[in-house]
Amino acid sequence: MRCFLLVLLCFFCTPIIASPLINIEPTTIKQNTQALSLNKVAMFYFDYDGEFRSAFDFERHSYHFRTINEINKKPKISIYSKWAYIKLDNQSNVKDWKMSFGFPRLAKLSVYKKLPTGWQDLFNLDESDPFSKRPVQDPQMYIPLNMDIGENTFLIEYQTFANAPANLQIHTPENYLKESHKSLITNASLTGVVAAILLIVLVNLFFNRNSTNVFYAAWTFLFFLIVVDTAGFSFQYFWPSHNAFSGQFSIFLMATVPLFHLLFVRGFLQLKHYHPALNKVYVAFIALYTITVPTALLLNTVYFNLILSTLVIPVFVYTCSWSIKQKGPGMRTFTFSLINHLLFLNIFTILGASYGNFIDVFDITSFIKIGYLIEVLLFTIALALQHKSLQSRLLNQLQHQVHALNQTVNTKHREVSYKEEKLKEKEEKLFTDLSHELRTPLTVMKIQVESLQYNIVDNVQDSYNKLMSKIDELNTFIDQLMLVTDDKDIASLLNKKPTNARVYINEVFQTCIGEGDPKTSKFTITNKLDSSLVVTLDKQTIENAICEVVKNALRFGGDGVEISLNTYMENDNLIIRIEDSGMPLSYEAHQQLFQPLFREEISRSTLMGGKGMGLAVCKKIVESHNGQIESHNSLLGGLCIEISLPMNHELALNT
Repeated sequence: MRCFLLVLLCFFCTPIIASPLINIEPTTIKQNTQALSLNKVAMFYFDYDGEFRSAFDFERHSYHFRTINEINKKPKISIYSKWAYIKLDNQSNVKDWKMSFGFPRLAKLSVYKKLPTGWQDLFNLDESDPFSKRPVQDPQMYIPLNMDIGENTFLIEYQTFANAPANLQIHTPENYLKESHKSLITNASLTGVVAAILLIVLVNLFFNRNSTNVFYAAWTFLFFLIVVDTAGFSFQYFWPSHNAFSGQFSIFLMATVPLFHLLFVRGFLQLKHYHPALNKVYVAFIALYTITVPTALLLNTVYFNLILSTLVIPVFVYTCSWSIKQKGPGMRTFTFSLINHLLFLNIFTILGASYGNFIDVFDITSFIKIGYLIEVLLFTIALALQHKSLQSRLLNQLQHQVHALNQTVNTKHREVSYKEEKLKEKEEKLFTDLSHELRTPLTVMKIQVESLQYNIVDNVQDSYNKLMSKIDELNTFIDQLMLVTDDKDIASLLNKKPTNARVYINEVFQTCIGEGDPKTSKFTITNKLDSSLVVTLDKQTIENAICEVVKNALRFGGDGVEISLNTYMENDNLIIRIEDSGMPLSYEAHQQLFQPLFREEISRSTLMGGKGMGLAVCKKIVESHNGQIESHNSLLGGLCIEISLPMNHELALNT
């Protein structure tokens, strides 16, 4: 008898001992807290068997509550309730918080608050309620959560689509507005991007009507509807009074989109032709997916579709390994898109975080949208590459011939037009400059002849000498003009010999100094050349070129002109730099300085001598030595002419 009483006592006391109330420390909400994730601080109970009816059953089921990581997650066909026990210590001044779940819709939502007298039922929502009954009119699901200063305890029951994990968070009013606007802008932008891609796909379908493009257009359109649906726009704007239909619509999308995805993959890879065995596997899965569409709508669950999407993972893995080895156009891009689908949708979303709940991915809608967006973009590129390759093969020969003929005609036409234009410009400029340059000496000669004719000169011999001087000047001018305007290279006319560079430059610089007047000019010489270096050149022409530059500096530098003569080696080139302290030139003048008959206005006019031929002759001489001559403004204030001659390092002969 005593044993029997002991057994009865143990039987009745066991539930009391095994059912302690949850004893957790409240999570502190600090003064500067804007948002708080509840998934890691709350206790959860997944009511797989539907035993937990309301908050008033809490004491009886409290021992079931665990942290999210300790919950034994089970795949279930039907939707079950998830309970969250939350204890918060509100140390901020904010009382009107907002709570989000990471979904646009919940199949069921009940919120209870613990009071000294018991649990207070704040509000309840289910699939029969319209959008207008929501306490917060937002495309995403938000609820108000009023908290007192101090400790607050809440019990929340919620049901999610396909039993997917929810992302429970609380927000201050400011943070709610920020997140709401961010979500609205992001979803609207994503919808616009997908709509643009869909338009491209439809245009492609219009011009390339085949079954693969039809399946791809249908699949892209379904993805567009998924983006609209997961953003909450369909329930808010299309059927706000039919929450239950919104759930059916989501089931239809999730059940149908894998079917058209498989149809497109099979058609794009042309498995019937290139891989008959794999094609049979795809046909089998397509048949199974087709059966699950009405099944999902009748049973109001996508559980069987998710199981198929799990079983198809090895098929996709093999398809990726096979397709990446193919040489067809767009195959690599297609493979990357399929890998993206496998990773984001089949593994993370479906296997890990949807019916299985094996991975705690709380922002599941973002995974779906991002995964599908990347896949659609890559598929579109792969499809475009495939069509482009096909069209290129069909039209390549004709386009090549037409293009080659057209290019030849255009090139010849441009060459003829360019030569005619340049020749005309050259002739016009030459005649204009010649008339200007010859007018002054001819006028002087005419005056001298008239003076001799009328016997009004004091010294006849002096007049004859002036005439001969002008005639010689004109002859020199004509010779120089012929030299610089002739397209032929004068290198063959030069007498190039190996010359000691340092000795030769010193001699040339001394000759240049002799051209100036010590009273009106000042020379500075710097020769940094090694005494053992030689250069092969025509000594006379290079000397003429250097002296011509110096004469130019003396002529236009003005009284007291300073002239700097420098020479040094740089990158196996002999550099000769002549600078003066005269007036600087404009950018336009530097561009034309070495053109025949060029003189800058006023300061470099015929009033100061010269016919604009000297620097053009210098350029011709330097280029005949495979060198370069450039100009820029000098730090001395005037012009800097820099001559660069290629030079080999050789030992000079001791002569």
